[in-house]
Amino acid sequence: APSSGQERGLQNDKLATIQEQIKALREQMEQERRAYEAKLQEMQEKLEGLSKRMAEKSGADSENELEKEIAKSSAETPSSAPKKIWSSVGSAIQSMNPEIALFIDTNYYNDNTDEGVGTLLGEVAGFGHAHGHNHDHSHYFDKGFNLREVELYLGAEVDPYFKAYTTFAYHPGHFEVEEAVFQTTCLPAGFQVKGGKFLSDFSRINRQHPHEWDFVDRPLISELVFGDHGLLETGAQLSWLAPTPFHLLLGLEAAQGDNERMFNYINGEHLPDHSGPRLWVGWLKLSPNLPPRHGLQFGLFAASGKHQEAHDGNGDGTEDHWLDGRSYFWGVDFVYKYDSPQEHGQGDWLVQGEYLRRRIDLDVLGHNLNPAMVGRSLVKNQDGFYLQGLYGFLPRWRLGLRWDMAGLTNKDQYPPGNSENFDNSYRLSGMIDWSPSEFSRLRFQTSYGDWALDHGSREDFWQVFVQAIIAIGTHGAHKF
Repeated sequence: APSSGQERGLQNDKLATIQEQIKALREQMEQERRAYEAKLQEMQEKLEGLSKRMAEKSGADSENELEKEIAKSSAETPSSAPKKIWSSVGSAIQSMNPEIALFIDTNYYNDNTDEGVGTLLGEVAGFGHAHGHNHDHSHYFDKGFNLREVELYLGAEVDPYFKAYTTFAYHPGHFEVEEAVFQTTCLPAGFQVKGGKFLSDFSRINRQHPHEWDFVDRPLISELVFGDHGLLETGAQLSWLAPTPFHLLLGLEAAQGDNERMFNYINGEHLPDHSGPRLWVGWLKLSPNLPPRHGLQFGLFAASGKHQEAHDGNGDGTEDHWLDGRSYFWGVDFVYKYDSPQEHGQGDWLVQGEYLRRRIDLDVLGHNLNPAMVGRSLVKNQDGFYLQGLYGFLPRWRLGLRWDMAGLTNKDQYPPGNSENFDNSYRLSGMIDWSPSEFSRLRFQTSYGDWALDHGSREDFWQVFVQAIIAIGTHGAHKF
């Protein structure tokens, strides 16, 4: 048996070995710490340089340059950093920095029609919409006081790979999940994937929520073609930010196709089954490099999807003929911004517009009243545009003017072979708004419209809006 001296010697050897291991571990941790701090310092210097360049570029350019820089820096983070550091960072982001915001959108409304402008919207010549599958909850204004929408926004960085957000909306008598979205944050080469339920990015006005609009109501062509919600679909989006010296962003969206007015889906006994995705949308956004304080973005877009309709031809309350085919739309949009050096928006300019054309091409698959119509086609062609401008004439005060038209092209070709051309509809709107802070806005708007209605009649009208928008909480910056 070893003596007590030998035991002490063995214990001292073990202690020395442990001390050497601890020392080596400390040195390794110190090296990793220094490498990590060096990378953080490098990232900080890059971001500081980028912030200086952002002041010299348009909003869209700077926003996407920042996204590129962050993605690159994230990819270059030392692989030796322990994985649990990233886990703790992700947890800290979610627990300490979620975006939570509540928007209250309310107004007083009146017009000089007997039935209300909301009723006239369903009678605009050439823009009748589908029957038999009603998703399109009408939220147009009643005369008097209206609570148009209460919207709750929740968003956060999930981890180094994803971010997510959702919006819950309450309209009088109706509650819904408007958007529920996840987005990638780490894909290489400028790619990003988005999935869930979201507003299509094909145009500036479509991807905005009502509290972001510069006027109380949606432009006429967008309202007639897509309804109150715009093109809001469940699907996936792939976008690519091209490595060009100017901003060039391309996107492709695949969606189920669930918009009653353009991509209606009924199925059932009389119509075929079409599995999803039933709708494809493609778009391009380009921003040239302009002098400081100027920003410009052009957009091109197109879409194609399945469309079905079911109608009650004799008014007895029972569907008696069914149509199946495809619908399409395409168009262009633009937005120009001037960011004045004066405070609180004084001297700012914004000009934007959009042209959109749609085509619906359907075959009659069944007709209980007239079997001779089976195999023939219904073809609809309509278009429209809006153009609006805003000017900050005082700190926190803006003036705006909008002209919109629908039905410049307005022709239906019916299954018997005859066709009909309809007149166009137009509206002129003027507004003035005051934003006491970034969390509140008060707006007065008046509009004059002259619309072509079914059966060859026309009706002109005046509208008056007094709107209040209140925001509570934090919300990420809106896109360019």
